[in-house]
Amino acid sequence: MSSKKVMAVLLAVGVVASTSAMVSKINIKEVFAESIKQNVVYTKEDTTTASQDDGTGKVTGAEEEVYKERTLDILKNYFNISVEENENFKFSACILNEKTLDVIQLKEQEWVQEAYDKKEISKEEYDKRMADIERNYNGLKERVKKLKHGLVQATWFGENKCYMFDFNENTKEVDFVMVNEGNPAESDVPLTISEEQLKNTAEDFIKQNKLADIEKPKCIFVKGKHIFYEDENDSAKKAEISINPFTGKVWSFAVKGYADLEYNTAINKK
Repeated sequence: MSSKKVMAVLLAVGVVASTSAMVSKINIKEVFAESIKQNVVYTKEDTTTASQDDGTGKVTGAEEEVYKERTLDILKNYFNISVEENENFKFSACILNEKTLDVIQLKEQEWVQEAYDKKEISKEEYDKRMADIERNYNGLKERVKKLKHGLVQATWFGENKCYMFDFNENTKEVDFVMVNEGNPAESDVPLTISEEQLKNTAEDFIKQNKLADIEKPKCIFVKGKHIFYEDENDSAKKAEISINPFTGKVWSFAVKGYADLEYNTAINKK
């Protein structure tokens, strides 16, 4: 996927509720053949940047393969989804931190300006896209600031589907996963799901996947289709589960500091 398309994906996905060393291919295969610690991406301890020379933070080469395999593993184990890459369904990974976000935002603005100068878009569309870019990247920068670490955002995108993963740039642990299997048809209507059903679905998912190392799930807040849990014996262990209103199934989760950020945002949102 070209850099321009990667940036377009970031803008299309937006801020959801919303990473670095090169390793040899041999090491990748050896790591994933052995017992895999849940929620961890394995790379060397050296975290020097693997971003491209243009500064956009696009992950390439052996490191990209690590994230690709890890995301496939998460999709299979957590959601029973198998993925085959093709020309219409591609994988990309990009480092999002204070430096790369500034570069990515500037490039997006340059592309929109270029399209406007060539009269490919109207002034109204130009203003809308520029405003979207500003809002999107301000949101991402604020998220990175609050999390106190950068992200590696890995995405499978295309064919009306989007699977997105945010990994902690420093620890390589997965912070957030979103699985969108396609937009509902205009004729589709949300299911009637009681709060008790939401809690049961979320709690089953946490127990089945041992999410965030929570042993005794305790519901602490429900906001719409977002359910927040912590361990009864350790409030530092948090998880957020989001339920698809059209399927009644889990379609995203956040853990640890990411879940804590989402929780604080939810309880303070009017």
